[in-house]
Amino acid sequence: MNLRDVIARDAIFFDAPFDGATTKTTALDAFAPQVAQADFVCLGEMNHFVHEKSVFRLFFANWLIAEGWTSFAEELGWSDGVRVSRYLASGDERAFAQLPSFNYLGHLRKDRDDRPAGILKVPDYPVAAFVSEQSRFYRGIRAVGAQRLYGIDIDGAPGGGYEDIRAWLAPFAAKDRVARFLDALEQVPGESAYDEAQRLRRLSAAVIATDVGAGIARDVQFALDALADSFAYIRLAYSAQTYDAVRPAMALRENIMKRHFANAEVLNGGTRMILMGHALHLARHGDPVGSTGVGPGGGQVSSLGAHLAQERGLKSFSVWMLYGAGEDAQPFANLPTRADYPADSLNAVLASFQRPLLLPLRDPAFDTPMKIGHMYNMTVSIAPRAQTDAIFFLPTVTPIRA
Repeated sequence: MNLRDVIARDAIFFDAPFDGATTKTTALDAFAPQVAQADFVCLGEMNHFVHEKSVFRLFFANWLIAEGWTSFAEELGWSDGVRVSRYLASGDERAFAQLPSFNYLGHLRKDRDDRPAGILKVPDYPVAAFVSEQSRFYRGIRAVGAQRLYGIDIDGAPGGGYEDIRAWLAPFAAKDRVARFLDALEQVPGESAYDEAQRLRRLSAAVIATDVGAGIARDVQFALDALADSFAYIRLAYSAQTYDAVRPAMALRENIMKRHFANAEVLNGGTRMILMGHALHLARHGDPVGSTGVGPGGGQVSSLGAHLAQERGLKSFSVWMLYGAGEDAQPFANLPTRADYPADSLNAVLASFQRPLLLPLRDPAFDTPMKIGHMYNMTVSIAPRAQTDAIFFLPTVTPIRA
């Protein structure tokens, strides 16, 4: 039996066009036993800049929330997560205009430019479209009962944590220890990103715990850690002129995500979470980026997914979203936006069915390494079943939209 025959036998096919908000989720009931045994669920997309990423996420989120999974962790800045969780609790959509990762500028320093200046510089990032896509998804999950979301990535435009901390401590600002803490929190004019990270690491919320309560002190400490981590990352990454020079920053970032996921577990009180991000961050084995580009961990440390699976021994249920054709809105002018995957890729084989499908990876055929296409027409050679439990496939995708 060839690979196409295996797919034809095992896949669940859907009608096109596929709508994640309204398509019935009964096909996912077959995964209920695996999900029940999982410590966390992974929803991994191969491209951040396609509209259908949100379609995929919402389809699975609708079912998972109905199954009792109401907490999310996302490849998103820590301060963004604080603000999205506030929206999930209150329904106040003003939070969407105050996400530091999506062009909210009120938190930025005036005496230092903390934007990318090297190879990661992007003059025309599709901010409005990204905010719209994220907002649609957050509205969708709130409507069906999502309760919390944690951002476990670095803050790409760091500083939002200062606002979060001050808001938490404002009711206690008259207390001496809290006032001294807030004074020490103040940014020092002219300090470098390195000096700022070091200053923040020296601050400990433990000194104010008796005044503000253990819960708020913990929130403050995690926000301090996230701020320091983000400034440490941008110091390494934003001046890099080549992809090789970015590798140490990518390794630091991946390790930061591991720590932030652990902090999110603490805040979530042991309740299981749905982890969302680029599929290669969620790979269960190593840093499967291949010989080109700089993937999760920069080729120097294991991916977040491998850390959770191999180093911590946690069990996940994982689904990756693949596609065969279409366009994205990735902003790098020297990289492609139209999908063009080789004929021997898994994407091309799945595309031959010309229908949306969900493929459980039960057959040993998927233990063999095969090419999988993702952003910028890059491919990785991996054994799919070692990395994920199922593949959700769409024949074509479109750019993120406002």
